[in-house]
Amino acid sequence: MRIAIVSFLVAVSAGCALAQEPQSEVLSGEVTVDRPQVDFPFELEAGEVVTLTTMSDENFDTILTLTGPDGVRLAQNDDMPSGESLQSQIVYVATAGGRYTAAVTGYGNAIGSFELEILYGIDFGLSDDARVIMEDVVTIDTSRPTRNFTVDLAEDDIFVASTFALNEDLDTTLALLDADGNTIAENDDRGDGSLNSHLIFQASEAGRYQVALSTWSGDGQGDAILSLAIDPNAEVPFDFGSIEGEQIAVYSDYLSGDPESLEYPVTLAAGQTLYVMADTIEGDLDPVIRLEGPDGFPVALNDDRGDGSLNSAFAYTATEAGTYMLEITRYQGGESSGMFELVLMSVDASVVDTLQALLDNSIQLSGDVQSIRTEDFIVYYTLEGEDASSLEYAESVGVALQEMLDIQVNRMGWAEPIRDDEGIYRAYIGDAGGSLGFTRPAQMVFDNPNTPDVREMAAARAIFLIENDFAGLGKAASPHSLMRATATHEFAHVIQYAYDAEEALDWLYESTASWIEVATVGDDQDATDYVSSDYDSPERCWTTSESGHNYSQWTLLQSMADVYGEDLIVRIWENTVEMDGFETVAAALREEGTTIPEVIGRWRAQNLALDYELAPLFNSTVALQRTLSETGPWRSKGGLEQLGANYFTVDLDGRFTVSLEAEAGVEVVALGVRDDEMHVVPLGQSGVIDTAGWEYLGLMVFNANMPEEPGACSGVGYSLDIQPSNAAMAQAAYRFDARHFTAPGQE
Repeated sequence: MRIAIVSFLVAVSAGCALAQEPQSEVLSGEVTVDRPQVDFPFELEAGEVVTLTTMSDENFDTILTLTGPDGVRLAQNDDMPSGESLQSQIVYVATAGGRYTAAVTGYGNAIGSFELEILYGIDFGLSDDARVIMEDVVTIDTSRPTRNFTVDLAEDDIFVASTFALNEDLDTTLALLDADGNTIAENDDRGDGSLNSHLIFQASEAGRYQVALSTWSGDGQGDAILSLAIDPNAEVPFDFGSIEGEQIAVYSDYLSGDPESLEYPVTLAAGQTLYVMADTIEGDLDPVIRLEGPDGFPVALNDDRGDGSLNSAFAYTATEAGTYMLEITRYQGGESSGMFELVLMSVDASVVDTLQALLDNSIQLSGDVQSIRTEDFIVYYTLEGEDASSLEYAESVGVALQEMLDIQVNRMGWAEPIRDDEGIYRAYIGDAGGSLGFTRPAQMVFDNPNTPDVREMAAARAIFLIENDFAGLGKAASPHSLMRATATHEFAHVIQYAYDAEEALDWLYESTASWIEVATVGDDQDATDYVSSDYDSPERCWTTSESGHNYSQWTLLQSMADVYGEDLIVRIWENTVEMDGFETVAAALREEGTTIPEVIGRWRAQNLALDYELAPLFNSTVALQRTLSETGPWRSKGGLEQLGANYFTVDLDGRFTVSLEAEAGVEVVALGVRDDEMHVVPLGQSGVIDTAGWEYLGLMVFNANMPEEPGACSGVGYSLDIQPSNAAMAQAAYRFDARHFTAPGQE
């Protein structure tokens, strides 16, 4: 995967009507050495929206460019906005009528065959019976941070509101308000990996409603396409407010960073079932509710209850009488705040099963559901619709999962994850929506019963889905190979959730699952496709929130395992049970006598050396900051983040003193290659290099400072000064195998 060359969308004027019946055509093409660009002309009317998407069954990394009738380039995209595919996509609203041209080229002069879909409109997933009320481009800015739209609904109407952001970083939110201004439905992210929103609501009575379009932060700016429709075939989320019972208490208060949480005691009898529902009634609060038992250990927890809102709900049957403590806090991954209403009711015990069934059945397949059983798994699949697969494919998934369970638990030493009430793990085969698969928690168990010597605080049982055909993802590997890579990756997530489903160092989830591919399935791994995200932007800090880096930084775990063994990665996850954030890794490294900055500094040097068994499959070398071909000073423009690195090639002859002017913790390292070895020579903020005898000599400026917390990254500037010297170069502190070394910037 690669980052976008430029913003994948262009700015458009607001207020143009877009509602139309989407029509599409699929065109084939091939980029060759003799024909490096394939053009596709098509007509658009002013105000018409078009979605351009490339698809390739081979590993062809496309770049898609759109030019207007006047020949001016309007938009360009390398990879899908989600970062899940090497294919390209542009959504554009025509500001003028005329002939437009979509051009397809290959990234890095790559060649290959592809298909281009030209969809006139946007597919919001509405059924053929839907009636579109509105489909417009809407602008959100500081003068209009929230846009309101009126809709009239009849009784039992199923209302569907959707957004498609026309700016890559625009995080939209949707809310539906009744005639009194009360929020009755809301949605932040629709769950497809994008920041777009999707809200479904069935009106219990006719009336006039308000749709509020805003942004997650409240100060986001940009353009989005807003679709409002009535769709009788849309699936209505469960109404958590319909649960009946005897009211125990109702609380209303304000929650933000101060205070971060509020607590409410509740006395329960043994066998009594408590239902708790938390709703935001003002602001953008994303509430999380947790119940602790009389012994202080958690017994119930919910973040998003599954109705498309950010609100929470759970039901719990008390195993013992006593005073329980109910805590409400805000989701730790955001800075939300607002007024909430917290309703506590005593309900029938069947409510627990009702809510659990919603989670267990959250993955719906497009046809009649079939299943196969293995010793430890049940695999659900269908032969119909977009999720269609086959019995043979389902059986091969079952075989792969049994193998991955044996390798990860029995050979590698991971704790056995949590099974369902029937003693099995639940897997699904279906359309993963542009990704290879996904995993989601289905039940908070808190204490994994398979680890009798450890009491976990946030262990969860998980369910997962594996892509049914892997078509159109730009992958060269066979579907069987991709299935095996996905099976071990997603089962690794199942294992992770059984340690800690709320780990603050969330970088661990995808980086570990990607590394597991390398450690378990050999040639079937897909992790090498991810490496370029980090290699192309090595200045980004470790734990950056920039898309793709958590996948690509599996090489850090491999670097650790190379020195300290695979069991170090298991010990890091064992630490998540009682620790959070950086401490989960730092504590494991202290046992080895080292620190996070030391292992990451080593990893950054190893990345340049390409000292990995699978390096020949990597799709990038580390990005080159500059070639130093003259003596004197050079100043960076800033942007070197904590635990990030800049790389320089030295093109000089002789001995030189390298002086670094930077804040404390930023250091320079010399990296020289000869005889298939890379010598690593730390220079601190001043040291000598001697260019004689090296096949390649480079410098790495490494920011050894730690962020305050995961993802809290900021960049610094520095200057290098190179002057002639008569002193000798120091000896290497350590070396790497450089058999796969390729100088930065070279193929």
